[in-house]
Amino acid sequence: MGQWKIIFRRMKRSLFLVICFFQGYFLAQVPPLSTRGSHLIDANESVFSMRGVNWWGANGSQYPYSEFHSKGINTHAMPFGIHLQHIDTIVAAIKSAGFNTLRLPFSNQMLHDTTRAKKDWVGPNNFLLNKTPIEVLDEVITRLSDAGICVLLNNHSTTTHWCCNFDYNGLWFGKNKYFDQTTKQWINDWKFLANRYKSNLWVIGADLRNEVRPQRTPYFLPKNANWGRKNKKDWHRAATQAGDAIHVLNPNWLIVVEGINARVNPLMQLSFPHLKSVRKKPIILKIPNKLVYEVHNYSFSWTKANILRLKKSTTYNDLSTEQRMKAYEQNWGYITKMEGSATPVIVGEFGCSVHDKHAEEWLRDLTVYMSQNSIGSCWWTLEEEIAEPSSYGILNDALNEINVFKDWRGTHLQKYWKP
Repeated sequence: MGQWKIIFRRMKRSLFLVICFFQGYFLAQVPPLSTRGSHLIDANESVFSMRGVNWWGANGSQYPYSEFHSKGINTHAMPFGIHLQHIDTIVAAIKSAGFNTLRLPFSNQMLHDTTRAKKDWVGPNNFLLNKTPIEVLDEVITRLSDAGICVLLNNHSTTTHWCCNFDYNGLWFGKNKYFDQTTKQWINDWKFLANRYKSNLWVIGADLRNEVRPQRTPYFLPKNANWGRKNKKDWHRAATQAGDAIHVLNPNWLIVVEGINARVNPLMQLSFPHLKSVRKKPIILKIPNKLVYEVHNYSFSWTKANILRLKKSTTYNDLSTEQRMKAYEQNWGYITKMEGSATPVIVGEFGCSVHDKHAEEWLRDLTVYMSQNSIGSCWWTLEEEIAEPSSYGILNDALNEINVFKDWRGTHLQKYWKP
């Protein structure tokens, strides 16, 4: 009798493991992604909650006119950290921390860069030697995909430079001494990427342009974008055209559209429209269930500013909890609740340093708001500067483990990102 009890227990345990396996199998989230109301959904129509992180570097690492960022960093238009750690190790760290999405910034200039990778650029990743930046990106995307991590491509800049300031990358087109680009060329680059990755369903979409804002001109005068004026600087029109052009080649992709991050008037007063204009003039794509809006938010993000009196500017860190929550709702949160046309919104960038304790209330409020409204997001960034106390990075110095959940930031992130 005792022997049969042992056999029965073993059979019971085996059955339990089989059930767990198939539960895991059927619950596993499968791309491509689409939208249903204010939610992202996967191929099985299950809600997809985006828990993401940014991996910068392919967008560039130096400012075009001065080096406010670390002088020692040159990513050579490749994701940061591959000069020190194997790609597979970094990807494993991302996966083990529970991230399901990787926002991957790139520049248009990088797509056309034919420079071949050298040994000290790729460190232990010998298989990347002599590859161009786009070929390196291919390898990174392949390994992320193999790990079951969704990849959101982000056109971070035109030139291969660090973002974001009053620079040459405020708009999606323009002329400068580094890399000229028209709207048509910008759309063609997106078509190139849509076609290149159309067989890889883990590449889930196109984040069309990062933080549209006043662009620096050769005469130092700002050039603003607008939303719906049907001219060359109409971001609403350009985003719609790009989204529809992408879908001709790759109808699976999400089209992620940021609002206008900032504008400047003749008196140097700044305004921050973000996604307010969507209420009266939403983006309308030919494939409607693929549209997602995006916003960025940091503790230092301005809510009120004048270029001539920046010391008197107001940031999100200066606001009360009530004021922050109201700003989130008015600027972008309302889109997830619009009757008959609710659309997903993601926070494509947010982050702070472990030493930036004065930002804790801001992080608490933002994560609470995102949690209450089922809004997905991507932390900025995976790593920024090794052993730099002010870094927003969440990898350890060896780039083999994500350690953000060990400090005060993790207290708020775990509540928000809980399964």
